[in-house]
Amino acid sequence: MQRTMPTTPRMADRRILLIALALGAVAAGLTVAMLASTPAAMLDEGARSVVVTRRAIAAGQAITADDVALRELPISAVVADAFAGLDQVVGQKARYPLASGAQVGVAGIVAPVQVEALSFQIPQGQRGFTIPVEETRSPAGVIAPGDFVDVIVAAPAKSLVVPVSAGRPESTAVLQGALGDDADAEAVVTLLQNVQVLSVQRTYVENGVTYDPSVRGASPEGNVNHVTLSLAPDQAQLLWLASQKGKVTLTLRAFGDNQANEALRPVIGPGR
Repeated sequence: MQRTMPTTPRMADRRILLIALALGAVAAGLTVAMLASTPAAMLDEGARSVVVTRRAIAAGQAITADDVALRELPISAVVADAFAGLDQVVGQKARYPLASGAQVGVAGIVAPVQVEALSFQIPQGQRGFTIPVEETRSPAGVIAPGDFVDVIVAAPAKSLVVPVSAGRPESTAVLQGALGDDADAEAVVTLLQNVQVLSVQRTYVENGVTYDPSVRGASPEGNVNHVTLSLAPDQAQLLWLASQKGKVTLTLRAFGDNQANEALRPVIGPGR
């Protein structure tokens, strides 16, 4: 026959004490864990929420909501110009490369709408290249920032063989063939097609984003004697070389017409 030992008041008190001691040990352990995970500086001086990068951001790159986050840091570790709100950073551009986990401060970003500089409107990987123009020999007077143009070069055929072979190799045979008949033959070639105008004189579109096919401004007032084009680096080299050989002018494209004419051939004429 099984019997149950009666519980005395003394034994009940001891059991309660043991339970209290166990709960106290658990609470102490949790406190130690929390203190261990909290930087000492935060306990001593407090913390501040700042904007940090979640991934590396390249110079000139627009900062999106996915690129940044808020993080609590010890006050002593916060940079002097660190932003405290995501809305202060999103939509702006990195002035220089930002590493992943870096604090985002005023010195590290630039707001395009607050900076009057054409360099913030040039598409990534492109270069601004300025060429002289004449209103009587080109549509320069009616070209607006954001328009698209073709670049035409006129020069002795023999001087255009090298630049044309680099830019439009399919036209090289035409030029070389002309040299056999007339060593002084003149040639006109459409060297570049569908390049965007960044500025006319000093007028450009300041809208806070890089130029793309949707960008178009208004034609500036007054005489026009130079425009700046958006070119790839190799196109800039090619145009500079060709401009040393002859005369450069522009033809204006219909806005939205971005089809290159691959069959367009140089026109050869007799020498002077």
